[in-house]
Amino acid sequence: MLPSTIHTLSGRKIKWVNVTAISEVELQYLAREFNLHSLDLKDCQPPLQRPKIVPRDTYIFGIFVFPTFNSRTREIEQHEVDIFFLKDTVITVHNNSFPELRDFFALLELNAELRDKLTAQPIGFVSQLLDELYDFCFPLLFHISSDIDALSEGVRHGASRATVHEILRLKNNVVAFRKALQPHRGMLTRAISLFPQILKIKKSDTHYFDRLIDHTSEIWDHLETYYHAIDAVEDTHRTAISYRLNEIMKTLTIFSIVIMSLTLFTNIFIVPALSTPLLGNYGDFWAMLGIMTLLTISAIGIFKRKGWL
Repeated sequence: MLPSTIHTLSGRKIKWVNVTAISEVELQYLAREFNLHSLDLKDCQPPLQRPKIVPRDTYIFGIFVFPTFNSRTREIEQHEVDIFFLKDTVITVHNNSFPELRDFFALLELNAELRDKLTAQPIGFVSQLLDELYDFCFPLLFHISSDIDALSEGVRHGASRATVHEILRLKNNVVAFRKALQPHRGMLTRAISLFPQILKIKKSDTHYFDRLIDHTSEIWDHLETYYHAIDAVEDTHRTAISYRLNEIMKTLTIFSIVIMSLTLFTNIFIVPALSTPLLGNYGDFWAMLGIMTLLTISAIGIFKRKGWL
């Protein structure tokens, strides 16, 4: 009996088996029905595996890692989709964390004309399936770009502790994105060279994958730009914090100089001398207070003329 987490879609020349859960039930079904290698099925299980392409006698096994956005934590996470490319069947195995696959499957179920068109050529269907996964990366790139613009605007209006956390979050997101997509260009090149052996296509038909190669290059270029943009924002934020700290230290230094000057002045009158002026006369306290005020105003005036205030 077919498990409820395994969905099949039959086209003109190729069949799509979409597995949306990873347990022993699904893996045993795949091993029994399609004679898949036990090591490949084991790689489908958690934890996250490294991206790779493995050629077998009757199929090609690929582990693809794509970024997804966790709206609760606002962080980029890496999720794995395992794809088995057989002669007349494509099997996708994932934990249902890819809405683009779910939507694409539903679209082909409802639109018979589009299903027949895409499945008329196996190579065309495979390239479109991978294209759906890569297209999902572009909204994430736009989201990161918007966050960087907002962060840059916030840094120009002042530094804060929240800004530090936001810079760290964005850098982690870009690093996670880069880590997920970095192996893809080499994987696609290797897969393209192996597809003619399994899918029975002409080598000239590999032009279907040119768009995927362009996608990986475009995505990587965006990530490089965003990585340097975040570094620039971080440098600006560090400069703003340094300037603010310098201003605080300058203010504290000026305050200390004024206090030390007043302390020196008052300590002079503590000396037990017989000829100490002002002391012992009527209004001596107010006279000393006035002198101290005059000294404070003079010091502040000197600092302002020097441009230190």
